[in-house]
Amino acid sequence: MSKVFQLAWSFLWESPVRVALTITATAAATCLVIWVASGYDALEKTFDDYANLAMGRYALAVAPIEQKEEKFVPAIVLDDLRYDPVVSNADPMWAVRAEVIPPKPATRPARASGNRGNDGPPSGFGGGPSMRRPGSLPGTLLMITDAPEAPFEMLRGEWLSTDESDVAKVVVRAETAERFGIDVGDSLILKQNDQDHQLQVIGILDAPKLRGAGDSALPILAPSKGEIFLTTSTGERLLGETARISLIAVSLKEDADINSFRFGWAPKLSSYATPVQFQQAFEVEEALDQSSSAANVRLQSYAATGVSMLVAFLVVLCTLSMGVNERIRQYAILRSLSFTRGQIAQLITLEGLFLGGIGFLAGLAASYLALFVIGMVSSRMLDHGVTLGRHSLLLGMAATLGGAFIASFIPAYGATRVKPIDAMSPRVEETGDDKSFSRVGFLVGLFLIAVNPILTFFVPPPFEAGIPVLMTIGFAAMTIGFILISPAIVAGVDRWLSPVLALVLGIDPKLLACQITSHLWRTIGASISLAVGVGLFIGIQVWGFTMLEGFIPGLWAPNALVQFNSGGLARSESMAVVDIPGINPERSFPIVVEQPRMQEDLTNSAERASIIRQDNIVIVGIDATRAFSGSDPFLNFEWVEGTPEEAVEKLVTGRGCIVPDHFLRETDLKLGDTFALVPPENAEKVVAYEVAGAVKLPGWHWQTKLTGFRTRTHRAAALVFANFEPVSQDFDLPQASHVWFDFTSRDVDPEQVQTQVSELYANILQTKKDGSLPAEEADIRVIPVNQIRERTRGAAQRWIWLVSQVPLIASLIASIGVLNVFLASVRARRWEFGVLRGIGITSSTIVRAVLAEGLLIGIVAGVLSVGFGVMCGWCGCGIAQYMSFFGGMQPDLVIPWDAIFMGLVGLILLATLSAAWPAYSIGKTRPLVLLQEGRSTF
Repeated sequence: MSKVFQLAWSFLWESPVRVALTITATAAATCLVIWVASGYDALEKTFDDYANLAMGRYALAVAPIEQKEEKFVPAIVLDDLRYDPVVSNADPMWAVRAEVIPPKPATRPARASGNRGNDGPPSGFGGGPSMRRPGSLPGTLLMITDAPEAPFEMLRGEWLSTDESDVAKVVVRAETAERFGIDVGDSLILKQNDQDHQLQVIGILDAPKLRGAGDSALPILAPSKGEIFLTTSTGERLLGETARISLIAVSLKEDADINSFRFGWAPKLSSYATPVQFQQAFEVEEALDQSSSAANVRLQSYAATGVSMLVAFLVVLCTLSMGVNERIRQYAILRSLSFTRGQIAQLITLEGLFLGGIGFLAGLAASYLALFVIGMVSSRMLDHGVTLGRHSLLLGMAATLGGAFIASFIPAYGATRVKPIDAMSPRVEETGDDKSFSRVGFLVGLFLIAVNPILTFFVPPPFEAGIPVLMTIGFAAMTIGFILISPAIVAGVDRWLSPVLALVLGIDPKLLACQITSHLWRTIGASISLAVGVGLFIGIQVWGFTMLEGFIPGLWAPNALVQFNSGGLARSESMAVVDIPGINPERSFPIVVEQPRMQEDLTNSAERASIIRQDNIVIVGIDATRAFSGSDPFLNFEWVEGTPEEAVEKLVTGRGCIVPDHFLRETDLKLGDTFALVPPENAEKVVAYEVAGAVKLPGWHWQTKLTGFRTRTHRAAALVFANFEPVSQDFDLPQASHVWFDFTSRDVDPEQVQTQVSELYANILQTKKDGSLPAEEADIRVIPVNQIRERTRGAAQRWIWLVSQVPLIASLIASIGVLNVFLASVRARRWEFGVLRGIGITSSTIVRAVLAEGLLIGIVAGVLSVGFGVMCGWCGCGIAQYMSFFGGMQPDLVIPWDAIFMGLVGLILLATLSAAWPAYSIGKTRPLVLLQEGRSTF
């Protein structure tokens, strides 16, 4: 074994430049993996802490659905939750605002908040003008609970005890204690009912906030919102009221599935006398969504590992294959000197592991320096810094060493086929022409490529567990199929484009004839190496922009919408908006909007929630006769089922509604079926609406997100349209919350329209106001649909291009391996180039011929990239409807040709640049040197 080891090490350094390039490529692949994995690990940790920030040790909280007036959780909800076998704890909490002050103005300096790693106090506190008196805490939130354990860690002191005591004992949040310079043992004064009640601080609770965020960081009720915590008996005695339930903090058992629990309970929560929901709406809900994304973000690091492993595999494979081809005689001699086939295989495998191991160590050193700098620069965003963790190291090692080890199999197998007799004669390399590819292999390749779309679009998986299996089979078959058709692509490019390229570059066509097919598999290897990264880049672009299309409001959406944030207007009053210059009076509609839950979970959101599998809808009430009728209706839908005339009749005469086509797919409803809705303000009054038509509604999701249509929670299954009167009556909406309209022309300034609508709204409010009503500000927004489109498209494009960075970097790394291929190719033809120079071919012509070869390989790689990328993106969108949370919209295929063109230009440029150094080196070498026998290292 030691002889094999020594021999492998000596063989490795026979071609130092080739080895240096290979090590550089594998080191770069290592850096790519560690960079992605370490960054994602840090983000995941930061997102996890952010997600747990509001809830502390609890997983969820239950609170009333947003109401027009304050509501409390019914006691039966607490009993039902505690009866659920997966619930570990269900602790009720009563939130009360009260005035709390120190017994004397604070004289000692406040402790530096930096001790806890948090920023200073939020705006509006700390002795500023917003305080009523020095040292007071106006509107302090008391969190009254008998929870047996603290919701957050205790910094100092102890948690509350339910034992009765004459002195009211409280626990204070650390941020509140630091702001007013109090600690364990100090006292506070609660002012209630014209009496002062002394509170003794027995503990400091570590309930941190987001960096730089004030109370607005979490504008909903959550355990972390409490500033002072006290027991129920103490709270009732001090406040003189019976305790109620503002929220119930819920923790689950370790083996419980939070998603199954949450969506399984959702239908029950809306059935209580006061409808309640899991308190994960808005910021907290988004925080937990981010945490879910952060959990998935590790999968992206695995994907980066796979890409890097593939790149390392191709680079090392090219290097080892070239070495095996050049050392055929040496292997034959070793066989004649009693080396076994197994020892020859060990020799090649060790050589590959040397390349991967040295590359891994070099990449590790570079990664450490890079992450050190990134950690310093991004310390404010990444609370836990960026470090070389065990996870990152293992992935980097798997990418380089794993890729190198697998890459050694093919050359090792080729070397074991060498016989001792091969030492007596040189091995003749196979040559070919445009007929060198197998037509049977080409047809088999086309069939394998078709497997993926067939499995994706025509054979949907019978159950969710089968999706990964079918996806693996489909994408593996497609990959093998493109490899099998690559010889035909090489032959086609050589046959049809080589003469054209020779004419453009002023080269004799015979110099390029069969140049890339004469070394067919070397050309295929170089082309696939280049195509991997760009193909994945194109796949991400196609997948991303196709998925994005379902979230961009389509042509059905009117030009703009007025949102009354401080209360709506009566329908007759809202019609005054149409007289404002710039608004088309014939195409202006006051609307009412509500977001009720469905009585039954028709979309099976409890089984698997997605962007369209939710337990509620957004329903819009609008004048159906004017909005949907005529040759040019206000809402110009593409109808899938039903007709406008039939739908309008049902909307006007009853509770008919128009739904998006995906809603029928998810619920299995048909035209004429009804579904029941539960009004959020009156759970006992269930109303049923009939499906009168189904339409395509691209972009409805973001249209509702950015316009205030989602009034109750931040997800909805569909946007549904009904007539104004039934919606207004069923959901107690006497005032229009929005006005939907078209502009009179494209030149109208939305900001000017907003100014005039604000003035009109303020005048109406002022006219209606009397002495008993508080003053209100005219808070309105004019939201142009183009603004929604631009914001959505801009945010998505930034994300898509961010994700596309890994494949592009992989392409740059792969180009190093392609450079190795060109160096070996030129080196193998030194004598041929010497003969050409000897018969009068100029060095400039030879340089152009080598560059043309690189250009042809780049074209082959481009064809493979486009085909593979478009198919990947298309099938990826298809499989997303079964796997992705944002799937199910089924948008039309979108091919971003501008991004694809940029990728192809970059790919061809990389291929040409990879040939530049070999072309330059062969061009400057004298003919006599080229004609000399033997090979020197380079």
